[in-house]
Amino acid sequence: MARGRGVFGFGLAMGLLFFGARSRAQEAGAPPQKNVEFSAGLMGLVGGNYFTTPEDIPGGYEGLGFAGDAGGFGWGVAAYGEGRFVRHLGLTLTLGYDRSVLQRDVTIRNPLGSVTINEKVSIGSPRLGLMAKGILPTPFGRMWLGLGPQFVLSTSSEAELDEPVLQNVIHAEETNSTLLDFGGGLVVHAGDRIEIPFQIIASKNMSQDDAWMDRVALRFEGQNLTGYDVKTQSSWEFRMGIGVGARF
Repeated sequence: MARGRGVFGFGLAMGLLFFGARSRAQEAGAPPQKNVEFSAGLMGLVGGNYFTTPEDIPGGYEGLGFAGDAGGFGWGVAAYGEGRFVRHLGLTLTLGYDRSVLQRDVTIRNPLGSVTINEKVSIGSPRLGLMAKGILPTPFGRMWLGLGPQFVLSTSSEAELDEPVLQNVIHAEETNSTLLDFGGGLVVHAGDRIEIPFQIIASKNMSQDDAWMDRVALRFEGQNLTGYDVKTQSSWEFRMGIGVGARF
């Protein structure tokens, strides 16, 4: 009986040694986790823009001159590069181009009736963004939350009223902006190298003035008001993006 227990104990010990050695061999054969990882790719962006109602409008005026809130559609493309450190910290640099529209309807009433005029500003701008991220690795890839600045260089813009006789009244004043971006997203790993990023970003314009006369400049010839210039700035931007990239 004692001899049988000895054989059983010897077999159990050998089995534990075998499986322990096999487990160590598998761990040794697995690639070590990287402390630093990089990604790069392209994204398409789509969303909306919002122009808040300015402050200090004289006498409750609500007519032409963006003297109220406005909104519109926006879209863009961007290339991104991202570095990730110790799996949970990230830094992303983006370079892209955005096309946005701000517009509002203004109803003008007079003794003969009323007319509604649409005033619109179109803005085209290259963008440079930098975002710090907190990253959570997941079985399908990673999730993240981020915050950082985005620099807007307004290089092409146009303004118009949908009333032919007023076409020379409104002009666009090209203006640079600094936005504060914050948002989150997820990245799906499709194989060893390919990734599919998805994100939702809200951007607050930190360089837009609050007062109406700082957003809109009136033009005069002598004592006669001849038109107005609108700075090409949104108060808020909202963008949803999806793209494709590579990890290395």
